[in-house]
Order: sequence, then structure tokens, then C-alpha cells
Amino acid sequence: MMHDGPFLGLQGVHRAEIIGIGPDGCASIIAPDLWGETQVVAQSLVSVDRGSVGRQAAVVLMNDQPLILGLIQPPAPEIQTDGERLVLEARREVTLKCGKASIHLTADGRVTIRGTQLLSRSEGPNRIQGATVQLN
Repeated sequence: MMHDGPFLGLQGVHRAEIIGIGPDGCASIIAPDLWGETQVVAQSLVSVDRGSVGRQAAVVLMNDQPLILGLIQPPAPEIQTDGERLVLEARREVTLKCGKASIHLTADGRVTIRGTQLLSRSEGPNRIQGATVQLN
């Protein structure tokens, strides 16, 4: 969310959106409280790359030129626990990794489990269900 005036109450610090990265590695930004919707090129104290596009940044003016101080961190994923269960929720995807093992969940319902070995044990029925089940 963009707003007018000092960012987080810090005089001279403004919020900007990174909208592109030029061939020289400099970020193109929009800072509505400074220049409206005019796109300007900014230098940066922190690493910015194509993955930074769309991110919010804290910006100051140095000799009338924008300087990115840092990237605004997205909110941490929501974690709920009541002592008996843990819910980790994200809008797009969740990946749990440990060495060569991973479990990847996506918003469209895909679940991918990878590892050098997979073991499934059950004291009761161990069922595999799906529209089709393919083995090897």
C-alpha cells in the first residue's frame, strides 16, 4: 500500500515500488509521494534483481537522486498452533526441505514428495486413491 509522507514516521524515507531492472542493474521505481506515477531510476544499497520487481522499497533522496535503502519484507506466513496441531498457511505454495528431501504444496492442490527413499507405514489400511493410480 502506498501512502503520502514519511515512511514509518522516518522523515525523508519514502516507500516506492520496484517496477523493473535495467541492463545496468539499476532499479526503475515509482514513488507516488515524490513523483506521482513517473518512473525514475534508482541506485541501491542492497542487491536488487528481477526477483525484486513488484516489491516495495524504502527510498531516500541523495543529491536529488533516489537511493534504495532496503526492500520491505513481506509478512511472514501465518502459523497457528494450539499446542496440539500446527497450521502453516501460504497463498501460493509451501515447501518443506531438508537435504535431498522435500514436500511441495501448491494452491491448485498439487502435492509433490521427493526424496532418495520414500517409506509409507501404517498399522491400519494404507490406501492410495486417485482418478488413476500409476505404479512405475
